[in-house]
Amino acid sequence: MSDLKTKLGGGLNILQDSVQQGKQKLQTAQEISQYRKLVQENSERRANLLLQLGEQTSQKIRTGELKDLQLRDYVLKIAELDRQIFQTQSALEQLNRKSDSWACSKCGSQIGVDDKFCGSCGQQQEPIATGNDTVETAVCPTCEEQVPAQGNFCACCGSRLVL
Repeated sequence: MSDLKTKLGGGLNILQDSVQQGKQKLQTAQEISQYRKLVQENSERRANLLLQLGEQTSQKIRTGELKDLQLRDYVLKIAELDRQIFQTQSALEQLNRKSDSWACSKCGSQIGVDDKFCGSCGQQQEPIATGNDTVETAVCPTCEEQVPAQGNFCACCGSRLVL
């Protein structure tokens, strides 16, 4: 009988050691997960700060507050992309005005010109100006896009207008 107790006791000790090792592995895995989450959160914060730094630097180069020839090349490429994006969005708006439907400002679903709310997401819609009013325009000194003469900022590049 004592032989059985010895074997049973030894088996229990092995089982307890295995449970303890499992607990330690689980605790280590949780710590690793926490560290990875912290690295990810800090990386996202860093990326956001770099984005903000880039936006502010770009704006200062565009307005002439900061002069750097290497950075100026990047800003010129960004300004060209801004123009392309602006022109594409303008073309989309004009196509939408020609049709009897419009895209929701929140979810992009098709809505009618007279709809006050989107049928898909419920977002309230701004009234769509369908008149062909001619607006006096001027050329933005930064991106050379046509902008309303009475505007304070360029709708394409965001530069302050001194017209």
